[in-house]
Amino acid sequence: METIITLDGVSHTFETTDGKTELKLQSESTPSKDQKPKQIQVPTIWLITRRSGFPLFAVRPKQGETPFRIINAEKLYAEKIQWFEPLADHYRELIWQHPESSTPGSEAYTAYKHFTWQQIIDFSVVDRWSISFSKGLPGDWKANSDGGAGFLMVMVDKLPFWTDAVGQIPFAVDTFRKYLEELRVSPEAIRKTVRTGMEYGDGNPLAPNSDPTNEYDNYMVLRGSLWASENFQLIVTKELLQTRDVVRTVERTRTVHQPVSSRYLQQPISTESLAIYGEWKK
Repeated sequence: METIITLDGVSHTFETTDGKTELKLQSESTPSKDQKPKQIQVPTIWLITRRSGFPLFAVRPKQGETPFRIINAEKLYAEKIQWFEPLADHYRELIWQHPESSTPGSEAYTAYKHFTWQQIIDFSVVDRWSISFSKGLPGDWKANSDGGAGFLMVMVDKLPFWTDAVGQIPFAVDTFRKYLEELRVSPEAIRKTVRTGMEYGDGNPLAPNSDPTNEYDNYMVLRGSLWASENFQLIVTKELLQTRDVVRTVERTRTVHQPVSSRYLQQPISTESLAIYGEWKK
C-alpha cells in the first residue's frame, strides 16, 4: 500500500508492507559522465502510524531534532508529544492527516473514536460526584463507554487528540461548577479548578501525585474551565428557615447550563489566558 504525502510542494511516497512503513525513494538514472550523485530528498517529518504501520498523521520536528522518523502512536504518546496545545511542553505542529481519517470504515478512521464537541459538552454537563472522576468510575471519560472507551486517540470534529487530554474537560467543567457555587466569583473558580487538576493529576483521589508541569493535561483543564465559565450561570436563591425562636435567611447557590459558545473547547489556550490562569507557571 502506498501513501503520498505532499509537504512544502514536494510529494513523498511511503510504502506499507508487512506491518512496516518506509519512505520510497525514487531512483533516477544519470549520464555516466555525471560524477555527482543526485541528492535524495528526505522530508522533515515525523510520520505517526498504527501498530500495523498504517500512516495516520504527521508532525513537524523542532530544529535540532532528528528530522525524519516513522513511529507508531503508542511510542509518540510515551514521549509525551502533542500537537494541540502550542504553549504546552512537547508541542509539535500537525502538518498532515490521512485524508480518510473521517471516512467511516477506513483503516485511518478506526484508529480513533469519533466525536463532535457537542458530544463532549453533553457528557460534561451531567452533574456528578467529584469521586466519580477517579480512574474507572463513570466520570472517567477516557474509559467510559460513552467517552474514549479505552482508545488511545480520539477525533473531535475531525481533529485528533490524545484521549486522556479530552478526558480532562468533563472533570474541569464539573469542578468549576462546584467552585463557582462555593466562591461565587468566576475567575477564582477557574484558578481553583486548575489547582485541583494539578493536585489530582494522576486521577487517584486517595494518594494523588500532583502535576505542576507545563504539560497538555493542565491546559485541557483550563480549556474546560474557561468553557464552563462562559456557559454556566450562577443562580442564588434565598430561603427563610424558621425554628422555635428565630427566623433566618439562608442563601443557596446552583449553576445552570446556558449554552453560549464552544470556542474555548475548540481553541488552544491563548497567551493571555495562560498569563491569567496558568497556575502551574506561577
